[in-house]
Amino acid sequence: MTRTTHNAFPSWLTALACLAVVGTGPAAEAQPKPQPTLKIGVTLHPYYSWTKNVVGDLPGYEVRSLLPGEIDAGDYQPRPDDIKKIVDLDAIVVNGIGHDDFIAPMIKASGNTKLVVIRPNETTPQIRFVNGKGVNSHTFISFTNAIQQTYAIQKALAALRPKDAEALQRNASEYARRLRLIKSRAAQQLAEAKITRVVTVHDGYGYLLQEFGLEVAGVVQPSHGLTPSAAELRDMVKLLQRDKIRVVFSEETFPEAMLKVLRDEAGVRVYVITHIASGPYTADKFEREMQRNVDTMIRALVAGA
Repeated sequence: MTRTTHNAFPSWLTALACLAVVGTGPAAEAQPKPQPTLKIGVTLHPYYSWTKNVVGDLPGYEVRSLLPGEIDAGDYQPRPDDIKKIVDLDAIVVNGIGHDDFIAPMIKASGNTKLVVIRPNETTPQIRFVNGKGVNSHTFISFTNAIQQTYAIQKALAALRPKDAEALQRNASEYARRLRLIKSRAAQQLAEAKITRVVTVHDGYGYLLQEFGLEVAGVVQPSHGLTPSAAELRDMVKLLQRDKIRVVFSEETFPEAMLKVLRDEAGVRVYVITHIASGPYTADKFEREMQRNVDTMIRALVAGA
């Protein structure tokens, strides 16, 4: 009689055991661990849009706004809750030429000594305020400077994450292409502008107007955020009348009563453009609001002239 011998383990179970051993061997242990998230803070809305577009949908990045969306940087006072947002950051993108001077004390208060500060304005061309007092910090209201600063952010992030350098470059190039397209389309129409000298309420539009060969003849606010006195407003009316200025570019929050004085006494038309200072932080905010700005400029200087 032939005796049948039964194995202690069925063959399929033995195979599974072998696979389990293989799966826990040196090769499995050598699998790279996911890299920690690179946390990047930003101080202003445009820098949020630029940084978000540079990182795109790459894994391992967090872009964090430090200021509440509804507060203009010019009116901002540091708050403890906002300082806490800096504590675990790896990098921060700042304007660095006067528009976010509040950030240096906040960084110091956070105790984050390893924070990499990215200053994309280090290589941008800069102009002075119309009154000649200091460098105009609104380099972010400009297509050319936006593109240049986007590439500066991309290079800084690539230095922190070399393995993503090519992807970051591709993202920055695609974003720059979209901005160039908005600018080139606007330039074609603004080349036909019948009005080339304007007055602005706020001295934040010099870079944008300069890009299209337009001149700022005067600024209504004596300084950022300051309401003109009655005497200063009278002087502005005289300038508008003397130089035959027909268009004033205002901002959303400027007092309507003062705009009425300019309309009634100088016969100007008032159009609102934005310096992208408030509202939700989104990746497409800069593109949307700059498109709206150039559309307004075309309406004011070409179609409505």
